[in-house]
Amino acid sequence: MSVAIHIKFKSPERDSLYIPVATQGAYHAVWLPTAEKLGLEWVPRFENGPLVEVHALAAVMDEFRKLRDALASNPKNASLLERIDSILEELSDVTLDDVSEIFIG
Repeated sequence: MSVAIHIKFKSPERDSLYIPVATQGAYHAVWLPTAEKLGLEWVPRFENGPLVEVHALAAVMDEFRKLRDALASNPKNASLLERIDSILEELSDVTLDDVSEIFIG
């Protein structure tokens, strides 16, 4: 199992966006403990697959940035940092007015 972001759009002609976040192992070993240490709200909830309100996507992205900053000091986290950078890049290209539903889990 893994954690991913699934974004559905209002237009039926537009394909959903699927963004891999982390394997279940990496999520439990690195993402979750770091998120809990930082007191993040959204990242620890990814395991339960929350439906994220469109307006809350900015808060989720902010948590990704905080997580990235916390992991940046360890060179062993290079691949995780690349993954987070990729997630942020993909999410920044999403026009929120076009989104109907966001699911992360």
